[in-house]
Amino acid sequence: MDIKRIIQEELYRLIKEDYEDDYFEMHDEIKRDMFTDFLYKNNANFTKHIPWRVIPFPRLKKIWSDYMQTNLVRDEKGLEMIKSIMIDNTIKVDIMTNLAGHTEWGDKEALEENIGYFVDEQLNCLYNSHVEDKSQLEIPFDNPKSGYKLKEPLKTEPCEVEIHPYIRQVFNNQYDGDMNRDAIREILYEHMEELFFDYYMEDENHDLGGFISDYGLNPLLTLLGKLLRSEVAEESLVIIDKMLNVVHMRSDIASWFVEGGSDALSSLSGYTGKEAMSSTISGQYKMSDYHS
Repeated sequence: MDIKRIIQEELYRLIKEDYEDDYFEMHDEIKRDMFTDFLYKNNANFTKHIPWRVIPFPRLKKIWSDYMQTNLVRDEKGLEMIKSIMIDNTIKVDIMTNLAGHTEWGDKEALEENIGYFVDEQLNCLYNSHVEDKSQLEIPFDNPKSGYKLKEPLKTEPCEVEIHPYIRQVFNNQYDGDMNRDAIREILYEHMEELFFDYYMEDENHDLGGFISDYGLNPLLTLLGKLLRSEVAEESLVIIDKMLNVVHMRSDIASWFVEGGSDALSSLSGYTGKEAMSSTISGQYKMSDYHS
């Protein structure tokens, strides 16, 4: 087992410790919601971007300023909102980094289970209703001019969904009249997978690619495990502050979590341009802090 795999498994062990069931329940629910939104709540051309919520910076700054003055969290409802966004967005980045194959194991199974299921639903209506599979036909040699006849009735699945106009258009453009079901399914599947990565997983506000992090994900996941186990507001705030230290290093990642991104975090009391990785709350950023 190589060192990267060992490190990754240790990170997941830290997350799962005392919180395994809840974490993976949230992880699966968010992933399920993402695919439902992409496949069934998209726009007409499947070019919708993933809905994304960030922390309102004025609320963050007020809570952090109060804490630095009093060592207390007075706006606990606001902190719970911030905590929820940090949890949800970290899990989303983790899911999308896995789906994109940027980890040792990836998550191709989820793509097949969701996009593949959607394509099969559509083909149950499209292909079986309008296309004769010639692999299931035979020539009547006693009277060839009469054309093909069925060897036996085609096995078809019931049509239980409405055919999406966009899928029908792709099907009509790609089907050449001689393809069997597997061939046209592969074309449709690859087309939908491409739309998922080219549009849905892209950050529409920045020309920086999708919500995928090879740099910040590991420390965020380590801190996420601690945040999930935290039940005291002040403890949660310190953990979130450390997570903000991680995302502050990269403007693209920071903008996935906080309104105004890295510039907003730089203006937060305790951050300076010369010490962009330090905070008066959690101190200097050290990568080693997040692997223990």
